[in-house]
Amino acid sequence: MNAQIDLYLIDAGNSLIKLGVYKKGEVILVHYFIDLSSLKQQLEPNVPIAISSVLNSDFEQDFKKYENPIFWINHEVKLPFKIKYLSPTTLGIDRICNVAAIFNTNQFTSRLIIDIGTCIKFDFLNDKNEYEGGSISPGLKLRYKALNLFTDKLPLIETSDKVNLIGNSTESSIQSGVQNGIESEINGLISKYREKYNDLSIYITGGDAHYFDLVQKNGIFADEILTLKGILEIYLLNV
Repeated sequence: MNAQIDLYLIDAGNSLIKLGVYKKGEVILVHYFIDLSSLKQQLEPNVPIAISSVLNSDFEQDFKKYENPIFWINHEVKLPFKIKYLSPTTLGIDRICNVAAIFNTNQFTSRLIIDIGTCIKFDFLNDKNEYEGGSISPGLKLRYKALNLFTDKLPLIETSDKVNLIGNSTESSIQSGVQNGIESEINGLISKYREKYNDLSIYITGGDAHYFDLVQKNGIFADEILTLKGILEIYLLNV
C-alpha cells in the first residue's frame, strides 16, 4: 500500500467528481474532475477507494477494472443512524453520506443538511438520530436550462456571482428570478424548520452553495467536503 495515502474518497455527482485524499486521520486534499479519465490519472495503485456515486452503472463498470480494493456505498451497508424514509432503496447515496457526516455533531439535537448542487436537497436528522427525509428541487443550472428549453425566446443564461434584485434586461431578470428565487426558497424552508425545531443545527454544502449568502446566519455551518466526510464515516464503520 502507498505509504503516504491511507484511502481515496470519491464523490461522483451529476456535475463533478470529487476526489478526497485521506491520510493521518484527516481529509487533506480535494481534487475536482469533470470526467472519469482525468480522475484515473490521479489514482495510485493498491490504495483503497471508497466511492459514493449517483451516476449510471457505466461508472461502476469502469472501476471494476482496477486492482485497488474498492468499497462501494450502497443501500446495504451499515449506517450510524436509523432510516425512517418510506422508500430507503430509492434514497440518494449522496444524501446518505451527507447525513453520516454530521451524525457525530450536535448529537441529540435536530440537524438539517442543505446540499446546493445539481438539485437542492434538504435532509433532516432528528434528535433521536433518525433520518426522516427532506426535500428535492431543481438547482441553478437545471432552472436556467428549463427556462431556455421550454420557451421559444428565453436565452440560456450563465450563473452569476452578483445578482441584482431588479433585473433591467432579459438576462438580469432571469438571473434575479432564478438565483434570488432559490435563496428565498431556501430561507423560507429554513424558517419553517426552525419554527418546528428550536434546537436545529444547519449544515450547508454543495458546489453551488457559494452563490448564496446563507452561512452568515446563526447556527449555519458551511462544509464544502461534507459528502466526502460522510463517505469516510461509512467506510470506517464497515471496513
